[in-house]
Amino acid sequence: MGYYVEVNTLVRLPNEVDPSSLKVGQTLKMTRERERIVPLHIALLLIDKDWNFYGYCRVSSVETKNQTTVLEVEILTLFSPEEQKIYRNKFVEAGKITGEVK
Repeated sequence: MGYYVEVNTLVRLPNEVDPSSLKVGQTLKMTRERERIVPLHIALLLIDKDWNFYGYCRVSSVETKNQTTVLEVEILTLFSPEEQKIYRNKFVEAGKITGEVK
C-alpha cells in the first residue's frame, strides 16, 4: 500500500488567473488537488497548463489538508514575450525527450 504525493518544481497558474494581469510583488493563493511537495523560499518558474512560462515566483507557504494543497506564491520577476517564447520552446524540446510533454 502506498500514498500518492506529487513533487512540483514548477508552479502552475490557476486557469482563472489572467497572465497579463500579473505584477511583480503580487501574492497569489492557489489551491491544488492532491497533496504536493513544493520547495519553499527559492525561485521557481511560473507556468500555465499549456507550458507557457511567465517568470519566477517564490512559494512562501504550503498547507496540505484533506488531499488538497494551498500555496501562497509571490511573483518575483516577469518575462518579456521573447523570453517567454525561449523558455517554452526549450522546455517543450527537453520535455519531449523525458516524456513530460507529449
